[in-house]
Amino acid sequence: MRDEYGNIPFKMSEKHPGVADFERIIPEYFKSLDKKMQYLSEQGFVPLLETVRRDMCPTWKAYFDFNESYSRFVQYLSSRYGAYNFIYSKIHLDWIPQLYSITADEFNEALIYHLNKYGHMPFGQPVTTLISNSTYMQFGHADDCPWLTMHSVGNKPRDHRVADSLEQIFNLNPPYPAINFEPYYTGWDHEINMPNGERPPANSERDNYFARAQMYGSVLSGGLSGHVHGTAAYDVTTTGEPAGMRPHIWDALKYESANYMKHLQKFVLSEKDKYINLVPARSDVNPHKAPKSPEKGLDGWSYMLTNSERDLALLYFENQSVIPVLQNFKKKSEYQLYWFDTITGEWKEAVTVKSDRSGKIKLPPFPGKKKKSDRDWAAKIKLISEN
Repeated sequence: MRDEYGNIPFKMSEKHPGVADFERIIPEYFKSLDKKMQYLSEQGFVPLLETVRRDMCPTWKAYFDFNESYSRFVQYLSSRYGAYNFIYSKIHLDWIPQLYSITADEFNEALIYHLNKYGHMPFGQPVTTLISNSTYMQFGHADDCPWLTMHSVGNKPRDHRVADSLEQIFNLNPPYPAINFEPYYTGWDHEINMPNGERPPANSERDNYFARAQMYGSVLSGGLSGHVHGTAAYDVTTTGEPAGMRPHIWDALKYESANYMKHLQKFVLSEKDKYINLVPARSDVNPHKAPKSPEKGLDGWSYMLTNSERDLALLYFENQSVIPVLQNFKKKSEYQLYWFDTITGEWKEAVTVKSDRSGKIKLPPFPGKKKKSDRDWAAKIKLISEN
């Protein structure tokens, strides 16, 4: 990728025509990147910095000692930007096709080589990769990939199935932070971005809902290190280029879905840092799947985070969810239920609910007195008194 001045990161090889010389950088490119990293730091952003995209690496491996050469470049970025607060993605591995990538095992081998030679990040910055499916599926965990300190999911699938990957990662030992780096992208007309085969118009109510459902569903499935919002303008179609499959960035920045991120933050942080003690508990929501709700869609599922004391829970109900019974709460106790509007970011007035002698809570209907939702809702439950 060129910078705004047309610079590329590597010189072209004199020995192999048409091939980049991955061992000879162009300083002007990185001087330009320096300014961006400094500006982001001054504005309080914590950027995700990636090395290269996976499709550069078959050529890299064919013409160079890949483990040595790639690890040197990884370390070059670590050394140049290692004093910044950032998340380091050591490869953009969104897809692993035979012709346009090397394998996950080959990347893992090179990054273990780098770790053994150069060590971890100087200030403990999180190290991960943007990934196809999940880093756990591709690389394993802990000693399998000792360079990795943060798990991620993303790109495929972009529907209910990502919840299973996040819960699987959440329950690993030792625990690692996790995030969904590539959820549903608002406005993107692509086959992997069609929940249950549906492709709504860009920035429509349905399009924005899908993005919102992935926000809450990902976080409440264990993606507690945060969430990433994306649109179809991810590769920045610019002046003079037709929009096509990629809208212009100035249009995508107006999509309503980005506004829902601040509501997600308000919801999760409503009890300050107590969210860090919550764990996914979908199995205690009965039913957590509405009848005939599609696994490859984003309608009809319910999610819950709660703690071991069962005095606090955060819930999310997708469109077309049914009112469930919650299990394994404190027996014969009073709780307050607060509905949260995921579209406006407003809390509804609290209502009192009671658990029975077995610790089950029958929730009241959704706002509007509906037993099956015609939109999505979030909710918070807090213990008032025990029997």
